[in-house]
Amino acid sequence: MKLRTLVAGAATATLALALAACGSSSSTTTTTGSSRADTLIIGTGATPQTLDPLLSSDVQTDLTSVAVYDTLLTYDSDDKLVPKLATEWKVADDATSITFTLREGAKFHDGTPVTAADVVYTLDRVRKLNLGIATVIADYKSSSATDGSHVTVTLSRANAGFLGALSRVYIVNSALVTANAGTDDGQTWLATHDAGSGAYTLADYRPNQQARFTRYDQYWDGPGKRPASMVYRYSTESATLRDELKQGNIDVAYGLVPTDQAQFTNATGFTSTDVKGPLQLYTFFNTSQGPTADVRVRKALRLAYDYQGHVDNILSGKGVVADGPLPSTMSCRPAIAPSAQNVDEAKKLLAEAGATNLKLTMYYQSVIPEHNKAGTLLQSNLRDIGVTLELKAVTYPEFVKAVSDPKTAPDLGLLWDFPLYPDAASMLYRVYDSKFIGTGSNYGQYSNPEVDALLDKATKATSQDQSCAYAKQVQQIVNDDAVSMNIANSTYNYLHKSTVAGFAYAPTHTLLDTTALHFQ
Repeated sequence: MKLRTLVAGAATATLALALAACGSSSSTTTTTGSSRADTLIIGTGATPQTLDPLLSSDVQTDLTSVAVYDTLLTYDSDDKLVPKLATEWKVADDATSITFTLREGAKFHDGTPVTAADVVYTLDRVRKLNLGIATVIADYKSSSATDGSHVTVTLSRANAGFLGALSRVYIVNSALVTANAGTDDGQTWLATHDAGSGAYTLADYRPNQQARFTRYDQYWDGPGKRPASMVYRYSTESATLRDELKQGNIDVAYGLVPTDQAQFTNATGFTSTDVKGPLQLYTFFNTSQGPTADVRVRKALRLAYDYQGHVDNILSGKGVVADGPLPSTMSCRPAIAPSAQNVDEAKKLLAEAGATNLKLTMYYQSVIPEHNKAGTLLQSNLRDIGVTLELKAVTYPEFVKAVSDPKTAPDLGLLWDFPLYPDAASMLYRVYDSKFIGTGSNYGQYSNPEVDALLDKATKATSQDQSCAYAKQVQQIVNDDAVSMNIANSTYNYLHKSTVAGFAYAPTHTLLDTTALHFQ
């Protein structure tokens, strides 16, 4: 077996599988004979709860959105903005508006052209529903279509980083979504259907089982080296993915535990590719009410966790202990010591706070192996300092709904987070600015006027150095306030047949850009 390592820099996620205008089907997928030879099958534990690109801020949804949708622009491997559905753009001198020219010939999967009206509809829908990626375009005010290929986006305030934020907004087919809007602006329909213009269309979708895609040969960028079809098979069982890969039923496996990975060490025809990405695991505390509203309690809980044990045992060494509010792959971070366990100090802080016999609840996604093991470890660690932790397994949409209301937010919430695009101020803004309390992205219900003021300056700054200086101050403050338990940055491992290539760093894709994969 060959071993490769790819280093992913400061970036985020936009990989998605969404679904095609034809809708979903319950037919059984077969890929035998000649069709199997040109079908790429990916086994993954990243099972989406919805395919609505509105919620592509979630890793699982994001891993199932890039194949079917396109954005106006994106970042290349050097973190530079490059065209996608938009070929040109002009930012106003006062940074309060942007005018885009759309690509001629770009079509949705039903054959209709991508127009300025679709861009306007998409942005208005995101603003109206105010969920998921809405936080990255919080300064969006309105947009207008000059004609079919030109659109002007107006902001509520100057924001030099807004252009990059649009690399996270997938453009939807306005006519198709409107026709299936129902009573929730298409959320139910888009959870299992595609309204995109991306490199693949959906041929079959069975929630929690698999999604099968067909290459879209009218794609504006051509078919490239992409296979005729691609399949995602969802499984949270590492042993299942391992056996499927061994038997040749899948070509790529993501989510294998280290013991299963080791079985391929001397296996001919397989390659192990490690990708260091921007994903960080956190436990956010409810800072607005309950026992965790006391910073001493938060600091005590943070000191109880065995961070090195997490990296050594849960990640089997494939990762590093977190050292601040932003993932270690990002630039613009102050010098903050890595998170560390100190049980004696934790007990002392609880005593100072008068916190005895604490009983807390934590929401987490138990279907994700790292989350499941981290929850169990934290429960054990907290027991050692006299705290009882109840673990409540939820889906990502359930988690977002809970933290969208301070009254329903749990004491603790365990989740992965990542920069939605390569900008420190943007990530800090959506997670720590008080204006996002109630939107699902300010996970800790955190409110600090000093932080709000610094973030306002950071997002308005016209130079990257100036923005970075403010962002560093924010990180130091939220770290001192113990808003979250910053746990670890993991390394992604993909075991795959050696005939599969295209595992490359993509700044706006947290796990993997599946449209880049191909047979060699």
